[in-house]
Amino acid sequence: MTYKLNNMVNHQKLFWLSGLLFFCIGFTVHAATLSFVDHGNVTKTIAVDELAHLSELKSLTVNNPTDSTNKSYMGVQLISLMDVVFTSKWQSNDAIKFTATDGYQVIIPISVVVKHNAMIAIGENGKIGFSQLVRSNTERIDPGPFFLVWENIIDVAARKESWLSWPWQLSRIELTSFKREYPNSTPPATSSKAVKRGFLAFRQHCIKCHTLNGDGGDIGPELNYPVSVTEYWQAKWLSQFIANPQSVRANSKMIPFYRDVENREAQISDILKYLQMMARHKYKA
Repeated sequence: MTYKLNNMVNHQKLFWLSGLLFFCIGFTVHAATLSFVDHGNVTKTIAVDELAHLSELKSLTVNNPTDSTNKSYMGVQLISLMDVVFTSKWQSNDAIKFTATDGYQVIIPISVVVKHNAMIAIGENGKIGFSQLVRSNTERIDPGPFFLVWENIIDVAARKESWLSWPWQLSRIELTSFKREYPNSTPPATSSKAVKRGFLAFRQHCIKCHTLNGDGGDIGPELNYPVSVTEYWQAKWLSQFIANPQSVRANSKMIPFYRDVENREAQISDILKYLQMMARHKYKA
């Protein structure tokens, strides 16, 4: 009886907070929208206050990798939302591309997405909107109005899953394929195993921000065309910059290579080999 009463109170609090959140957000970020896209074709575009009409609002507690603190967020489960917008057929695609307003892009295989619990968060429990996140370069970021978060407290494997990223200020969720996304950055089939591992790691960690031969995100510089980064950076300093950007360039906005990833140094070495190979295979307009 006590459990049922507490559960009812928690649901009432969540309902009240969601109503207040939508009321306040309507005056501040009403123009912010989230688009759902199927291989280039827009399927649906929603505002923050429309999200609850598509799927049930829930609460999720996670360990935020930006500041390593536990926080409880309110939003809708990603898988449930995808089912509503695209129907269950979305799982037959290769991957989902998440795009932020600043041009950051992350592409995650659907086989990985369905193994973990993700949420499109629209605020923190107990307050309106989000607390600002403080990055390693002391820059402060408001992750709203849409923030992709992953349950990684019970699901310990999610902390070390290289594919999982936490894009904030999310503006677009797109069904896509790897062939469509990386036509110019795939290394030759005859490349060494290290180069192929490097391409995999590059897709997991680097291409979210950087382009290579035109493939990738818009937030960071192109790394291969017309001059490869390996041609104007010494290998030693490039490796150190990837591992810890601020140790090479003060106030760099680039984040260090992921803290919890396994074989961190080996992955950086493989990425360098991939970049060195691609310097011989530059984009040709």
